[in-house]
Amino acid sequence: MTTTKTAGQQFAANLTKTLHIGSRTRNRRGAYNMREEIIDTVQIAATAPGYWTAERQQPMAAGYTAVNGYRNHILGGRVDSIVCWYVREGLSVYQFVKLLGRMIDAKVATAYQAELFFASLRAEANAAYDARYGR
Repeated sequence: MTTTKTAGQQFAANLTKTLHIGSRTRNRRGAYNMREEIIDTVQIAATAPGYWTAERQQPMAAGYTAVNGYRNHILGGRVDSIVCWYVREGLSVYQFVKLLGRMIDAKVATAYQAELFFASLRAEANAAYDARYGR
């Protein structure tokens, strides 16, 4: 039986392979912040055709709107602070890549859709905060 991957799963698999990210990858690799590396890699894939091979470039470029939504709403602090904490600190690098893949599968294409997506993470963020700090 063959299974087909969604666009978000292809994005996550391709990005984790390209940047050598696993479930135990730390947030920093030497002097590099891995989240910034992820953002830069996706931006280069979307804006500089030919930098990566076609097999790598196309799935990574699909994450461009997800990365822009992350920049605008999480790094810009436009959504609830608990959601910002969850995405910035509560997720490992591997989980962060999977979250961007979920955004692709949810067909987030505009800033408004990104805002709604992050707002839908509120319950998930509360559960993660409670598990870590025990409110």
